[in-house]
Amino acid sequence: MSIFLSDLTYALRTLRSNTGFTAVAVAALALGIGANTAIFTVVDGVILAPLPYPQADRLVRLGRKYPAGNGYSNSIPKYMVWRQNDVFESMTLYEQGGIGMNLGGYA
Repeated sequence: MSIFLSDLTYALRTLRSNTGFTAVAVAALALGIGANTAIFTVVDGVILAPLPYPQADRLVRLGRKYPAGNGYSNSIPKYMVWRQNDVFESMTLYEQGGIGMNLGGYA
């Protein structure tokens, strides 16, 4: 324990005598901790946090299957037909075209 205390006092003396190095080291640590906090906040809010819906594990996305692949573009007439069935409890149609996002729902 005495070796650790002597190393700590030597480190503090060295940092006190080299103020430029100390300022750069503290700024680098602050920048790294700030960036890490910001990234984790985004990851937590987008990926780790549960969706703000009741029974979010029951959400589905409807699409169509083509020979060339899947298609998820839907029209309002298709939505009106789909919402008349009794398979789903409720449905929502959304569009991610352009700057905004338009929502329409049926409960």
